[in-house]
Amino acid sequence: MASDKYKQMQATGEKTKTDMPKHKQLIQMLSFRVVPAYFREIEKVANHKKMTVSKLIRSYIKEGMKRDKEITGSEGNEFRVD
Repeated sequence: MASDKYKQMQATGEKTKTDMPKHKQLIQMLSFRVVPAYFREIEKVANHKKMTVSKLIRSYIKEGMKRDKEITGSEGNEFRVD
């Protein structure tokens, strides 16, 4: 089911994408759930690397975005992992 706002945007031909770069859109809207079993496995890796789960996940996301060329070196500074 589509929201009323989305239906209105389709009817008027309004674009759903903004002028904001993808990495900034991601930073604003990134939210997800991790299945408890997966979380435990991620936690094991984080413990092995001596970092928090949050930092581990953010670093994997940042590296993936660099690999996909969605962010460049200078834009990567805005996406902090600390």
